Amino acid sequence: MEAAKFFVVACMQAVWVRYRLARGFGPSLMSRRPRAFQALARTLWAAPEGSRASRIALRTARLAAENPFALRELLGELHLEATGRSHSWNLPGVGRYRPTPPPVNVFLFEPVESAGQEPRMRVEAFLLAPAPPLPSPSTGTHDALAGWLIHAAMLEEESDPPEGDGFGTLSGLLARTDDPRLLSALSEQFSAGISSGKSGPGDERWPYPLWRDGAPTLLNRMVKANPHLPVLPAPPEGGPPWYCEAPAVLLVLLRERPDQVAHVVRCLGPHGVVASLERGLGLQAPPEFTEACQQALRRLEDPVARDDVCRGALFREEMRAAAVDAGYIPSAFDDSRKAAFLFATEQWERYDAADPHGTLLARFCNSRPDDDAGSDNWWWELRTAIRSAAQRSGRPDPLPKPRTTSPPTYRAQGPVGSWPTSYTGDIGGFHGI
Repeated sequence: MEAAKFFVVACMQAVWVRYRLARGFGPSLMSRRPRAFQALARTLWAAPEGSRASRIALRTARLAAENPFALRELLGELHLEATGRSHSWNLPGVGRYRPTPPPVNVFLFEPVESAGQEPRMRVEAFLLAPAPPLPSPSTGTHDALAGWLIHAAMLEEESDPPEGDGFGTLSGLLARTDDPRLLSALSEQFSAGISSGKSGPGDERWPYPLWRDGAPTLLNRMVKANPHLPVLPAPPEGGPPWYCEAPAVLLVLLRERPDQVAHVVRCLGPHGVVASLERGLGLQAPPEFTEACQQALRRLEDPVARDDVCRGALFREEMRAAAVDAGYIPSAFDDSRKAAFLFATEQWERYDAADPHGTLLARFCNSRPDDDAGSDNWWWELRTAIRSAAQRSGRPDPLPKPRTTSPPTYRAQGPVGSWPTSYTGDIGGFHGI
């Protein structure tokens, strides 16, 4: 009974889709009456595999795919089916996406002729083609579909274990694709995997970590295998760009290409690279990846990047170890500040050799921040680190003891005039002593 119902519905959908295709598409028709493609997407998703209804729906979908506007409508509806018809497709929860059934996979990954290029999978050819000029549903945009494919590939690891080269149909596509949107979506998911590395595999906000129980996940293997990653902008002609983080540096280390770290610094700036390398030290990753991050911190060539490591060395043990091992000293430091840095990072042999009598350190400890350097936080950070280093090592604290002042005392003095508001030299008739 259920199969007969699907068969009747599939036949009706074929008629509806042909009617839509015959009417054509225009601004007044686009996405106003999507029921034909909505019903077709549901049948493709729900009809039993190999049934007559499934075969009819697949033939109808192929007919619709010959029109770029109809293809966009159908892909948008398939995307909604993947999310359980929830419009919150951009939320990364794993429960918001359903495994893709085989008939839908057949439609998405069927080889089609691509203009001027070798045959590509249907969904890949759609993403590479320019977006049709008519307005599209939010679920049918190229970027939304690229994000869906990333999630579908992650679910492929659970529902369809890869064979042969270690990849399934979709994960194999992502492991070799050069499509800019897929590469961007893959890079974003890699960044999310880096963010999940410190919160642990049980964090539902980021369901796709890069390692699970010490073994690389499918996401890890896809980004490592894709020869077109990372995607980097051109190096700027002026000063270095400012990025809070630059996960691309962790990707080149994952690909075992530490020689590309300097290029990432030139493209994305030193601050983001150092921040990402420090984050890499705290990931739940295999020892060889952590070792690669440690070595990258110790082999930085950019002076600003080295300064960032030195600043982190004042308060964090891993960064202090990197700065000490590499012999970094903040650039533009005079002799007194260099001595203060050596003391603050507990490099006692180097400090005693550079300042045997303690005069350089005393000069810094008794100095004041420069009047023209209001944004110079080194002075304050060095003093805080010096006090902490002295406490940890048991050495005498070289900083002057803070002055203790007693609170001011006040005494009452009688009013000059007959009114309380008469002038007495202070408000209310009180003089501070």
